[in-house]
Amino acid sequence: MLPPYEVFKKNIEALKLQKTDKLVFYDKTGIFSSPRAAWTFSLYGHGRVYLLNHYPDYKKHDYPLDTNPKDTLATSAEVGDAHHYELISQEQFSDNYQDQVIDYEELLALVQSEKLEKHYVTFDARSTDRFTGKSPEPRPGLSSGHIPGALSLPFNKVLKEDGSYKSKEELIQLFKDDFNIDVTDPTLGGKEAVIVMCGTGVTAVILKLALQSVIGTGFPIRVYDGSWTEWAQRAPSAYIAKSG
Repeated sequence: MLPPYEVFKKNIEALKLQKTDKLVFYDKTGIFSSPRAAWTFSLYGHGRVYLLNHYPDYKKHDYPLDTNPKDTLATSAEVGDAHHYELISQEQFSDNYQDQVIDYEELLALVQSEKLEKHYVTFDARSTDRFTGKSPEPRPGLSSGHIPGALSLPFNKVLKEDGSYKSKEELIQLFKDDFNIDVTDPTLGGKEAVIVMCGTGVTAVILKLALQSVIGTGFPIRVYDGSWTEWAQRAPSAYIAKSG
């Protein structure tokens, strides 16, 4: 799902963004794909990345809106045609990737060695019925179910009815009530990290930012970028669980 280094560099330069720009990401309704977009820019080293929790609230309070058509996203009149964006080095990106992303091969090895549940807490952001295998996946021919050892946490459970994030206190209580996990413990009870996943790697980041940005947890959170779409296509059938 993540764009390769050179693809990201080419497209961010085409947008004529500046490394010093403050980037604000938002969805038109509630929280959905904006966390994924914001996280991608952060992963590639953009320092000033913000997520607007609820755009309808912004409009409701009559804050400024620009409704004029845009020919370019350039934020400076000084930006020329040969714009250069100082992207972090490939080595820096590789470090960020290793810290925040987990690949299929590493995840499969953890499942096969029965180390996933021992060393990680894995949350799946898809609906409960897709997780258990009761409902089909949106992609035809793709098996539903879940990775052995994963926990079901549909992304809408960390959101309010209006689609904005629940409060820090509400989220802490949610993890305590539903999973008996104290997310305020930076050691995560001796676990190495949290892994988040979903169908295609988009709504997984809603969970990541609920933990990282709303609660402010101190433990690592890694995104399984290929998520269930990759797992269901590549993993041996023995590692596609069908019950809750």
